[in-house]
Amino acid sequence: MIANGIPHRDSLEQISELLQRSEDILILEHEKPDGDSIGSGLALALALSSLGKKALLLSQDPHPAVYDFLPGRQLYATVSDVDPEDIRPDVTVFLDCAGPERAGKALDYARSDAWVNIDHHVSNPGFGDVSLVDPDAAATGELVFFLLKVMGVAFDTDVATCLYAALVTDTGGFRYQNTSPRCLQVAAELLSRGVNPSEVADQLYEAKSFASLMLLKNALHTLTLHGNGRLATIEVTRAMLEDSGASLEDADSIVDYPRSIAGVEVALCFKENLDREAVNISLRSRSKVDVSQIAAMLGGGGHPRAAGAVVEGTLEQAKARVFEVLAGLELWTDS
Repeated sequence: MIANGIPHRDSLEQISELLQRSEDILILEHEKPDGDSIGSGLALALALSSLGKKALLLSQDPHPAVYDFLPGRQLYATVSDVDPEDIRPDVTVFLDCAGPERAGKALDYARSDAWVNIDHHVSNPGFGDVSLVDPDAAATGELVFFLLKVMGVAFDTDVATCLYAALVTDTGGFRYQNTSPRCLQVAAELLSRGVNPSEVADQLYEAKSFASLMLLKNALHTLTLHGNGRLATIEVTRAMLEDSGASLEDADSIVDYPRSIAGVEVALCFKENLDREAVNISLRSRSKVDVSQIAAMLGGGGHPRAAGAVVEGTLEQAKARVFEVLAGLELWTDS
């Protein structure tokens, strides 16, 4: 039982009513999906299918292999798998998308008359016909959990496992500052539905490929401290990826290593894009700095403690642009 009942009941009931009267439901996640968008999307697709609905989770980009263990993959597709003319949803649900454009190319498939927006990004403007945005939620999966409760869906272990993965990944294994009493209460109820926490943790954190560790070894050579040890940066180049045989998704967790250094408040990881001359930037903070604001200045977004952006240009140009932005913040100067 969740203390203080179900939050946002009015919004959840509106979304529930819309989904209950719809037969064909399209679920969109953000480009380069993470554990929260994937877990939330698969859980909702499985739950709607159990009600006899036609549900499809659609993504611009493939799911990283680390999430292959999650149930519901038969309800997921990428835009390269589906002809837009074959998709005629009654309603489109945007999950974990701070704006509709975050769905990338999948947005072209959102041809329904009604849009539902469920998210926890503080930058979300509340788009859609029905919107539930709660920045206090640890993960979008937390909000989907309450939606399914309002809809009266009987949670099975598959749905619970997907939602648990969403919570675990967006809270860093319940270590990050966004871990709340409500989040832990939701996690406890999911465990009571048959989730095996050690198995989920093993799949997410203890099944690294040899190539990913070789990539980490190479990247650690670039580890640098700035601003009297309060800022740490690390780099992943195309050459490192080629040398190690790793993929760009193998670099997703590398930013956590500079963040773990004692005294570091903000960590940045610069990752050269494989498809064009651009650099993906991951930003993390420990407790004081809202990195979503820094990411926004670079054209990106995210959460106060975890954010990202893409900067066009070479690695050196991207680094120069980032440090130009940071120069106005006393914390980051090297003087």
